[in-house]
Amino acid sequence: MMAEPVLLNTPRGSYRLVLLEQTGTGPWILTVSVEHAGGLEKFAFRCLLSQGSLERLGTDHPSAACAGMAGWVEREFETIREAALKSIRTERRLAEFSLDSLTGLD
Repeated sequence: MMAEPVLLNTPRGSYRLVLLEQTGTGPWILTVSVEHAGGLEKFAFRCLLSQGSLERLGTDHPSAACAGMAGWVEREFETIREAALKSIRTERRLAEFSLDSLTGLD
């Protein structure tokens, strides 16, 4: 289910946000990859999107929901990156974020 990447401008340079997988029919679980444009770094994480989150994003398509999360990922990049890398290294699983309680989704 790889979708077109969304370009992110972060303090660490340009990254690509790519939807890898969408599961669930009620709340969605999106698995996304974030990769440095120069190939220096890559990490992945999961986002839980409730029906309310999808309505705020104004979409019912997974790739559009991923694109709608881009502003949030840019703003919270360092926090997301650190949590994702720590989870992969120490817990051997993908970090998970619930977007239900977040505001400022694009």
